[in-house]
Amino acid sequence: MKIKIVGIFVCMLLITTILPMTALAGDPENPEFVDKIRDVKLFGVFIIPFQMEYKYVDIVAAWLHEESVTPDYLSVSLQIRDLEAKTESLEAIYSVDWAWNNHLILVVLHINPDGIGTFDVGRSLDYNDDIEEWITCDGMVDVEQNIITWSVPKEFIGNPPKGATIENIYPLTSLRFTDASGMPLMDLFKDLSLNAKTSKEYVIQY
Repeated sequence: MKIKIVGIFVCMLLITTILPMTALAGDPENPEFVDKIRDVKLFGVFIIPFQMEYKYVDIVAAWLHEESVTPDYLSVSLQIRDLEAKTESLEAIYSVDWAWNNHLILVVLHINPDGIGTFDVGRSLDYNDDIEEWITCDGMVDVEQNIITWSVPKEFIGNPPKGATIENIYPLTSLRFTDASGMPLMDLFKDLSLNAKTSKEYVIQY
């Protein structure tokens, strides 16, 4: 009898531990991806001693989330250390990619001296890493909270069903010369996801 009671108690303890993790997944407090800050690098390789100049491309976290009132959309949020709605000279590129059903999916936003560009989402079509089809989606830049959010139509990414697992969620940011500069369009400064503190999967809720 004592063993049975102890077993029930242990099960209840496990359930109360697991449920908050499930409920809180996919929000700023429990993001799927957490990055180390102050890790923007020249060409994505060389450490930069003065990181304050590049904090508007310094990744903090990324997460996926859904709302019951809009079940046909998957929201993707990217948090930056100090987001700006307009850059001074270089163009900032913000992206998050993930994998589902052996396809690569990518959301992208460009912000340059002219302001905020379009919110785009792309997908691969033939089981490789080449993004071959693009659409423009809805999105929002919240400078006060330092968060960029894309609202991705699930139909475009293959309608992942409830319970489907979104894997390999990786953000990437970079700084490059603008088109108007006439300079080569190469990534000068990058924040890669190679040294992530946390990287988890996301399960479709609706």
